[in-house]
Amino acid sequence: MATHHPNQIAFKEGVQYLFHSWTALKLAVDGEWGGHDSVAKRDWFIETIVDYFSEHGKDVDTFDLEDILIQVMNDEFSIMLEDKSEQHIAKVLEQLFLECTHGRYELVQTLKQDSQKISGAVKGSKSQKNGDDEDDDSSDDDGEHEDGETEDMDVEMGESSSSAGPRREKPEPIIDEDGFETVVKKGKRR
Repeated sequence: MATHHPNQIAFKEGVQYLFHSWTALKLAVDGEWGGHDSVAKRDWFIETIVDYFSEHGKDVDTFDLEDILIQVMNDEFSIMLEDKSEQHIAKVLEQLFLECTHGRYELVQTLKQDSQKISGAVKGSKSQKNGDDEDDDSSDDDGEHEDGETEDMDVEMGESSSSAGPRREKPEPIIDEDGFETVVKKGKRR
């Protein structure tokens, strides 16, 4: 294509910032809910929305836009948006388009700052959790902020070891003469 107008460039940047900070989409991409190509799907999603606005201009139908957001999130990332975030995203997109067509880029800057705060907070929490800035791929093994990860962290931090000492091997089950396992409460055994 030919050279893009600064308003078009600013609009696309704003959409990128908005989509990078949209919680549902961010979780889907970080968790690879759309598969290993989740980042590429997000980028395609951004292009689709920019193209939609290029085609429809100021005649964008809000409900149609919300339906596109819902459908892509469902089809590409298997997410059912129950938080109504598509309504907020659609309103911001419309406002962003309107401002950019008038050569005003304040919202783009606000979205950029919000996106940087979110990505900075995520990077900060990852480096705190890992203890250093090792390879980002190593944090994938920890799970994606699931409940199991917290339990693992507690064990690593020594919560269970302070009361029980080193981990014990799981004892062999006690089977009675009829072939049934005898259940022993954990709190009573020492």
